[in-house]
Amino acid sequence: MAQKIEEIVNKTLDIASHYKIVDKVIKILENEFATIDELQDILSRDKGFTARFLRIANSPYYGRSRKIKTVKEALILLGVNTAKSLILSTSLIYLFKKMEPFEQKLWQHSLAVGVSASLLANITGVATPEESLSCGILHDIGKVLLNNAMPEVYPKIYEKYHDTKKSSVELENETIGVNHVEVGVAISEKWNFPELIKDTIKYHHSVKCASNGNDSESKNICKLIRVADQICNELGYGLKKPEVERLEEEFYIDKELIQEIKRNIVFQLKQEMQLLFKE
Repeated sequence: MAQKIEEIVNKTLDIASHYKIVDKVIKILENEFATIDELQDILSRDKGFTARFLRIANSPYYGRSRKIKTVKEALILLGVNTAKSLILSTSLIYLFKKMEPFEQKLWQHSLAVGVSASLLANITGVATPEESLSCGILHDIGKVLLNNAMPEVYPKIYEKYHDTKKSSVELENETIGVNHVEVGVAISEKWNFPELIKDTIKYHHSVKCASNGNDSESKNICKLIRVADQICNELGYGLKKPEVERLEEEFYIDKELIQEIKRNIVFQLKQEMQLLFKE
């Protein structure tokens, strides 16, 4: 299985290498001692990437009083670790091959979960909206890699998804012998993702959360992502039928506030989809 996962990861690395900016960013992120000046130098060389990064950094749900205008300003205000998370979120769109219908659904779901998680973070205060956005966008990165490696097979798995009670992980294991969580964990280790994102990728389907078992921040992020995922499925931004669950019980949020969050997600998602596909 380990060899199969490595082959899947390498196929996506081939795609990423076509985008020099992504290749260079990943190499910088692999260096835990990367400086602000190094990150600024790399990001500033690609206008399209820089524009997308600044749009994410200036998302309205962060509640900043002033607009971030430059990469260096973003890196200083956000801090290197948070900036790394947003850089990774920006990079995800470059890993899609052609943005065909199935890929569009994957990207829309990832972005919707990120937006939903950041809104929930603002309301509950259990995590920062920046980290929540990044964790939400990247939680299903394994699905992107699997689709890249098996474009003829992988979308067909989700044709069965609406007609079964099995989880996506179970269907993937049955059909291709590996699942998106395992692949996501592999790429997160290879690209040295921040621990919070690694935990989200690994545990977003599980009640168990933090890698060390005691990290309350990780547990809260995992819970946020699970709730955000359910909300987005209810809104139709997902690959499965909506689940009828009492979401308000997760964070003791009343039903009216849940409805308001849903309205905000629809509004914000339309804006984000338009902005992030612009160069």
